[in-house]
Amino acid sequence: MGFSNDELLFLSSLFKTQHTTHLPKNQKLTVKSDIPTNIASLFQNANLTLLAEVGQYQLWFPLVFKVDTSGTFTPILSAPEVIDTQGNQRSWRWDNLNIESEGYCIESISSSGVFLKPQGNHKRLPDNQRMQFDLPNKKHVTITIEPVRHSKDGIAARIIDIHEGKEQLREYLFNLHKRQYANLYNTIPSS
Repeated sequence: MGFSNDELLFLSSLFKTQHTTHLPKNQKLTVKSDIPTNIASLFQNANLTLLAEVGQYQLWFPLVFKVDTSGTFTPILSAPEVIDTQGNQRSWRWDNLNIESEGYCIESISSSGVFLKPQGNHKRLPDNQRMQFDLPNKKHVTITIEPVRHSKDGIAARIIDIHEGKEQLREYLFNLHKRQYANLYNTIPSS
């Protein structure tokens, strides 16, 4: 199932910062803040996602509904998880990092894993290692990782838990992806 032209226009407007996109005159896009009482409880603890496909990538946007004191629901769309669909479906990885943390250099990162180069006497990684570091955009992240592979090039580790900075990491990776693949975000396929 593909997206309609109106849906594509709406999604493309999420990624543009300089230009505004207008819907055709005969179409409206509205968000209702009053949800009927009989279904309102379904949205209070909803874990919803909005899926968009851009080239070979899937963008999974977390969507939550906040309720204010007057009972008005407000949809909140967060930065997406970027999934590379070629080969194994896995989180998109940024490979051009050089962040020092806990005796290791973080060379690449995704929302689900890291690749580390040991520094000094740190040749092996303990089974569960807690790491803290600041991303290049100065956002702080605290994770617990577990090694999955040691090689002469370094250590591949799976992120077990993101204690602090989960949304900031996802937003950082999404912004890098938009920059690296700007051509994908600037084109709207026609039906």
